[in-house]
Amino acid sequence: MPAPDKPRSKALAAGTGIVSALVAGLLAAVVGTLVHGHVLYVGDNPFPWGALLALGFAGAMMVLAGLFAEKLWATALAGVVAYGLVALTSAGTRNHLIVAWSNHATLPGPALAGAVWTYGLVAATLVALVITAWALPKRTAK
Repeated sequence: MPAPDKPRSKALAAGTGIVSALVAGLLAAVVGTLVHGHVLYVGDNPFPWGALLALGFAGAMMVLAGLFAEKLWATALAGVVAYGLVALTSAGTRNHLIVAWSNHATLPGPALAGAVWTYGLVAATLVALVITAWALPKRTAK
């Protein structure tokens, strides 16, 4: 059996990384946006448990993309895609999916959930990068 063509293998690996990152980022953005709005009120204080769950899911999807592609940049790309889609969603003037922080006086719980989800994606991406960087050498060594 002939040896695999090196440039073709690299192109296939890059394509796998790009596709896995795009799918993971899209799923993280859509599912996270749908889930982030769940808020538990303890007295008058809102606890945005849906946003925290959405961030955990998004981080897991980013790590999964990086481990599937065996490339750290796939994790970063998934984070950029997720953040970009959420930013586009929250930028609309007639947005009904993510409540902007400017509405926190009238809708404190949903505004807090929107802020945690939107800005927390940066932290979730950084944590996912650290986890993927830690796990990749162990995975490729096997």
